[in-house]
Amino acid sequence: MATIIKSLLLRGPLWLRRWLVFLRQRLYVEQSVRFEKTAYTLPASPRVPRAGIRTVLVYHINGLAHAGTEKNLQVVANALAQDYSVLYMYGEHSHCTERARTLDERITLVPFQYTHNEVALPHQLHGMKPHLKCVLAQHAVDCLVTASPGYSHYPWNTVTDIPIVLLNVFGTPTTQTNVRHIIYNSRATYTHATAWIGEHAHASVLYAPIASMPPIDTRVRGAALRTRLGIADSDFCFGRIGRDSDDIFDPIAIHAWRQIAHRFPTAHFIIMSPAAALRQCVAMQDIPRVHFLEPSGAEADVWALHGASDCFAHFRRDGETSGVAIAESLMIGNPVITHRSKIWNAHLEYLNTDCARIAGADDVSEYARHMEEYLNTKTHQPEKWQRFQEAARRCGEKHFSPQRYAAAVREVIYSLNAHDTSVTQPPPGENTW
Repeated sequence: MATIIKSLLLRGPLWLRRWLVFLRQRLYVEQSVRFEKTAYTLPASPRVPRAGIRTVLVYHINGLAHAGTEKNLQVVANALAQDYSVLYMYGEHSHCTERARTLDERITLVPFQYTHNEVALPHQLHGMKPHLKCVLAQHAVDCLVTASPGYSHYPWNTVTDIPIVLLNVFGTPTTQTNVRHIIYNSRATYTHATAWIGEHAHASVLYAPIASMPPIDTRVRGAALRTRLGIADSDFCFGRIGRDSDDIFDPIAIHAWRQIAHRFPTAHFIIMSPAAALRQCVAMQDIPRVHFLEPSGAEADVWALHGASDCFAHFRRDGETSGVAIAESLMIGNPVITHRSKIWNAHLEYLNTDCARIAGADDVSEYARHMEEYLNTKTHQPEKWQRFQEAARRCGEKHFSPQRYAAAVREVIYSLNAHDTSVTQPPPGENTW
């Protein structure tokens, strides 16, 4: 029903869609303000806005986790630390020591505790200590950088007196006026948002970058991992790394592998951070030569997985809004096999037949044919396989360089300095776009 209503609204006039987004935004903000008054005792006057940006706070409840969104924020923090005083605020529940080690030593880490985070929007956060607004006041923060699916999150949706830069990871539109710049992680998310609110000037489309360039010895690290797993140097390996959640697990790749595994006894499938449903599927169906690796936030472990792989065999039920793991494997020259999704297909914006094969949604047989093609190509057509690898590397370097991403983010912050940074909320009913 919700899908039908959305499709009908998208056929209506733009002003109506903008207005509905604005009303939802106002509802979430009002809910958050009422909640905050009862749940917290905060400074009466959080801060006095000043001209120019000197101090930036990068905030996310899971900021030191090792998923793509969090790695993206870590790249942002490192980029800004070159020119600004940067604080990095994160919930202690998701602390990952390996990710903390990747942050610039000039960055001030600000961990916070909380009792629970409500699942329902706008995700009211209980027992936050220290509170975001206390940190903003204590450190005289001039700009807040955060990431969100796009909609209004507590507590940053009640921050109205400084500019906010929002990394929009799922294309939900926002109308909060002091969100001064939105960085969409693909054309897909940008298109989804602008279908509701129209084109806007203060936005960028930047694919989520890899966290660091691959080490020179990536293939050596991969060889060591193969040795540990009992895989010969000459064997073919499919690889995959992704969030270990049953909610996003798609069985297409493992079912395709099951179809062909018996015909290729020297081929393997290495999967880091497998979902419980995937482990169960492999065990119940006795699928051979599948090697599971535990999740890791260490860059060395991630690059070892990619270095041990010949091909990145991607699967995700809801598809990708960017695709950091795909980007990592492309960067070292691993061709990709993936599939269409019924939800997000941003990875199809940059993948092409020079470096990738794409199966239809739920088409296990087509995915299996792509696996078989790559296996045979590497074995019998090494020159063609080398061209696949070179094309993969070019694709990765073109779209996912952390250096180019960092430069673009710094330009965004520089642009905010050209404007008055004091911000006030619009009166109720004002169209903010």
